[in-house]
Amino acid sequence: MQFHFDKTLKQKFKAMTQIADETLAWLTICLAKSLKEWLGQSCRVSYQDGKTQLQLGYEVLSVPVLEFAQTFAPLVCKVDPIWPVQIFGMAENRELIELSFSEMGGEYIVQQHNISGIWCDNFQDIYLCIQFPDPLSAGCMYQLLCAAVHDEYVVAFDWRFADFLNQQKLFMEDRTLSYCYVSLDTDSAQESPVDCLSGLQLQQKESLWHLFLEKHLVPPEFEWIRDALLQDGVPNWIEWHLALYHTLEQLGIRFLCNGSQFELMDSAGKRLYFSVDHTNAAEHVLMKILFPLNQ
Repeated sequence: MQFHFDKTLKQKFKAMTQIADETLAWLTICLAKSLKEWLGQSCRVSYQDGKTQLQLGYEVLSVPVLEFAQTFAPLVCKVDPIWPVQIFGMAENRELIELSFSEMGGEYIVQQHNISGIWCDNFQDIYLCIQFPDPLSAGCMYQLLCAAVHDEYVVAFDWRFADFLNQQKLFMEDRTLSYCYVSLDTDSAQESPVDCLSGLQLQQKESLWHLFLEKHLVPPEFEWIRDALLQDGVPNWIEWHLALYHTLEQLGIRFLCNGSQFELMDSAGKRLYFSVDHTNAAEHVLMKILFPLNQ
């Protein structure tokens, strides 16, 4: 974004942190997490589908400019050359300012761009604008940053994001799965099936039910659910119920129950057959939802 700024003021400073070499995606996630921890609050992540820029907005009362620069300049300087980062805030005199950082020979410079030409020691209402090379990478990072600021551990992505996620070294590719599962837990070498299930959104769960009921496929995620049911540990179990009933409605499948007898009828009135004694994991989960009191 371009704004009308007449004056640029500079100050040198020494950074308080050293940044390890990581992919741009991991550095950006680290930036969002570090800001949340440092400011003591989450943020608004804004993104318009199909665009190449997203924004992180923080409503804070007062932040020292130099302390902010010392803490975050190393991260920003790593990301900014490839994914441009603009940092805006409101000065004490209520004018808009933009901060930018540069590094040379281990020494950092913070620049303040404003109209008044008056150096601002403290600023508030921080706003970061990050520019990405294309809509796909921007949309992918939007999902990752939303998960990061809400302390979610796993994000499930459609396979169209696989190339970007691979480039950023964010997941281990397994084409047998229905989605790309990205772990944001740096303490875990690999996400568990239960963690992966927690990363699925309601619409993704509906898609899995569609694969089973409409395409007659059995995604491996249902095996995870079946195993988790034995441990009574399916995350957001209610969503699997809601996703199933919504899918049944979309496909025109009717559930008829009379005493101990039940039938599932498709939209053409043809009966769908499922057995309680089965090895199909999706059938097992289906029956567990339709008859939750049966063991």
